[in-house]
Amino acid sequence: MKKMRIICFVLCAVLAAGMLTVLTAGSMRANAAETATEAPVAAENEEGKTLPSELEQFIADWGEPSEGIAGQTEYVIDFEDYDVDTDFSQLDDLLEDWLINNATGDYITKVVADKDGNKYLEFAPFGQMYLSEGITNKYVFSCDVKAPANQGFGIFIRSTGETGINPYFEDDQSGHDIMGIGPSGVYVIPNEKSIKIYIKYYDERKSSDAGKKYLNNKVVTIKSPDSFSSDFQKLTFVDYGNGAKIFINGALAATLEFSDIVDGYDELLSECKYYSHVLVYDNTGKQKAEVKDALVCADYSVLAIGMRINSAEVDNIAVTQYEDKIESIEVDPASKADYLVGDNYASNINLIVKYDTGATKKVALGAEALEGFDTSAAGDKTVKITYKGLETEFTIRVSEPPEPTEAPQPTDAAKPTEAPKATDNAGDDTKQSDSNKKALTVGLIAGGVLIVAIAAVAVILSQKKKKG
Repeated sequence: MKKMRIICFVLCAVLAAGMLTVLTAGSMRANAAETATEAPVAAENEEGKTLPSELEQFIADWGEPSEGIAGQTEYVIDFEDYDVDTDFSQLDDLLEDWLINNATGDYITKVVADKDGNKYLEFAPFGQMYLSEGITNKYVFSCDVKAPANQGFGIFIRSTGETGINPYFEDDQSGHDIMGIGPSGVYVIPNEKSIKIYIKYYDERKSSDAGKKYLNNKVVTIKSPDSFSSDFQKLTFVDYGNGAKIFINGALAATLEFSDIVDGYDELLSECKYYSHVLVYDNTGKQKAEVKDALVCADYSVLAIGMRINSAEVDNIAVTQYEDKIESIEVDPASKADYLVGDNYASNINLIVKYDTGATKKVALGAEALEGFDTSAAGDKTVKITYKGLETEFTIRVSEPPEPTEAPQPTDAAKPTEAPKATDNAGDDTKQSDSNKKALTVGLIAGGVLIVAIAAVAVILSQKKKKG
């Protein structure tokens, strides 16, 4: 009986231990499931098909990629075609479109390979690469990044590239030590379990002789479900002009909204316009920061990768550009609307094109974009305008050329008094001279006759006296 009690006790203990194990395992699985929800996972529908990621959903209506860097619609550098230890300043494919340099020969950014033979770029201290030309339309920029925590490695978008010595890894003298790096724009540092977003803004209190005057940083920390220090994570920037979204492994991490465009600052070396107001939201839509006097380029976006200290690894650099979506077109009110019969079109009708990014552009229309432009006869004509699939209309007014008219003749009262002709005056003078000559001749003859007569009378009187 005693043995039976012992056996029952042992069985109960075993059974209890088993139940405890099951409960503990269930609890652990539940906790693991809760933790796993923090990491982005590919969602599936009821049929088990993988659904598009948040990134794919966001750009789904952007259409087909347009020609971008190096004339490619999808530009990718994966470093597989380069030999290990190749200095990245010797990467011909990159040099065509990127400006690349190491500030010192003591540290060389180069191509390396992991144990499986996968090649990637190992960034050394004081190295940088940035696009030689800024991007003006929408784009998706991504790269795989593995970086140690608390170091000066980061990625820029919407920069202008104010000149200075090696701007994309240089301390900006903002007071954030080496973490405040580079020129204007948005600077993102991947960390252990987060990314830090630096919004550059104008601050007159921050001034130095290091080429980075009046720069300061508003720093926003966004948690990441994945560690950038333990393995490669894909960091993606989706820039649509008046805003940008940052994704980690396809899952939304942060949204940035840009507004209030201002002209450039004389103190900075770039003359571009800036978005001066930035709002930062996390992936739930909660506002994390508001930045005034921001220095986020509104004209274009220079992309850059730079390293201040330590090292980081980069792979699969990709840039895909998209044509901005046109929301509306309208004829510029200043376009020429009045023509004469027979006038030719001289590209003097302009369109105002409005894009979904908030940008506008004035476009001079060629004759091929016009239908119904006819100046063969007078009258109002409706011109149909087609631009990239959108249509609008514009009315031109065609008039007959004015009839030529004779110049008006002056009235008598308006006629100027004619000056005496020189030839007539000369003739009158001649006549007067001839008359005077004749009078003088007659006078001389008459005088001569009178003298002769007087002399004759004197002779006669003298003879009479002698006879008497």
